[in-house]
Amino acid sequence: MTKNLKLFLAGLAISFFGSMAPGTLNMTTLQVSAFDSVQSALWFALGAVIIEMFYAVLAVTLLHRIKIPLKGRETAEWIFVTGLICYGSYVLYSQFFNAPSPTIEKVSFSGSAFFFGMSLSLVNPFQVPFWMFWGTLLKQRNMLDQSTSSILTYTISAGIGAFSLLAGYAILGGENRLWINAHQFEFMVFYGSVFLLLGILQAWRSAMGNGNRTSVQ
Repeated sequence: MTKNLKLFLAGLAISFFGSMAPGTLNMTTLQVSAFDSVQSALWFALGAVIIEMFYAVLAVTLLHRIKIPLKGRETAEWIFVTGLICYGSYVLYSQFFNAPSPTIEKVSFSGSAFFFGMSLSLVNPFQVPFWMFWGTLLKQRNMLDQSTSSILTYTISAGIGAFSLLAGYAILGGENRLWINAHQFEFMVFYGSVFLLLGILQAWRSAMGNGNRTSVQ
């Protein structure tokens, strides 16, 4: 498997699963589909994803411009891994002990669904740090570098992954919105488990990698 193919699959998975948890963009996609049309929801998703791809490029550019010493990169990696474990644990805890009752209400917007998606994605404050964190991890794994092909692969995979997930919400958003509401608990337990297991796996890999670097020194 080539380096760019590995990077593409990694970016695809990160973007897809990162967009899975009920949040502003995916729930709005569901709302637009349920109360307007699937076509409008797909245009909304496309607008949102274009902005996300821009943020992914910005995050990778900043990542390569900031020079962080080895010790700092190791610290940042452990902070990120701890964040994954804590986030996955929090999602599971909230579902088992403090689960809210999800509702899907009508969303009102004027003008184009495409530009509505762009504007809503533009004000999302978490996209740049999200892609910087994952970019740091992929850079540590020697999968993401400064080459144009690498950045392009990462950006395209981010867009395809996010759009695939949002398109799924759009297609399911019509008559299936009640089914989605009814299965939110199982959905979120699966989502939290993915992030918890991913965090544990990355912690193990980080510990093994740091141990190997120490032994070499």
